[in-house]
Amino acid sequence: MTRCFCVLMLAFMVPAALAQVVPPQGVFKGYVAPPPIPGYEPMTDPKDLSGVWRNVVQPGAPRFEFAPDIRLNEKAQAIASQTAAKMKAIKATSLATPHVMCRPTGANQALFPIAPIYVLQNRKKLVFIVTDEIRNVRTVYLDAQHPKSLKPTYGGHSVGRWEGSTLVIDTIGYNGRGAMKIGVRHSDKLHLVERITKSADGKSLEIDALIEDPEVLAEPIRVKKRWSWVNGQQPLEFDCEENPREDNFADMLFEDEYLKPVCIQHEGKGDAPSKVVCTKP
Repeated sequence: MTRCFCVLMLAFMVPAALAQVVPPQGVFKGYVAPPPIPGYEPMTDPKDLSGVWRNVVQPGAPRFEFAPDIRLNEKAQAIASQTAAKMKAIKATSLATPHVMCRPTGANQALFPIAPIYVLQNRKKLVFIVTDEIRNVRTVYLDAQHPKSLKPTYGGHSVGRWEGSTLVIDTIGYNGRGAMKIGVRHSDKLHLVERITKSADGKSLEIDALIEDPEVLAEPIRVKKRWSWVNGQQPLEFDCEENPREDNFADMLFEDEYLKPVCIQHEGKGDAPSKVVCTKP
């Protein structure tokens, strides 16, 4: 799948294919909402979060960073400076990141999904499903605690509890491969606490998140997000780049080996056929 890359230093790159995904009403000028589905109305029960939701992008807000004013500690600042120096030294115009390379982004994707979020819920758990972005399934357990022996994963381990009509989700156990800021990953010590409150009309979710990471941050970050209920949005079958073209990675800096593609499509010159070349992972 061909992808268009823009120069990246202060902003993440977004797959061009995602341009077809419809934004929430009122976010972008000229947007026309999809036709509503008859009989499909938001649930007003404050403890029922099931349905389809979409992250509302605030004007001027960074799309793929936790906050515009992140204060890194000295160690993380040094890493960011080293990355900038490497890019300058090799004249790189872009940086390989989890979002760019279609890899899970952990806490970042939990708060800032590009595509619609499908929420399924029962008494024991909630499941957040994203299908037409970087495919992701996140489970929040309502009747469990964090296990004592926790295997680190991209999305961590999430448990939830109700405080009145607010759902409090506590997540730990990240593997440290998610991005905190350009050129800086969060660590496996990241701790995310989300407080999700549904509006009285059932049409929005207010999310108040606290992010702590003593290995990277000089101080905790507080982020406030809003997701809007969607009527008429349908899922798209989106394969986030299988066998990408070699020109997608021209002048890109790969600091993490796991982000490098295993197979790359090489375009044949003239009448020569194209071929896919794979290396051992």
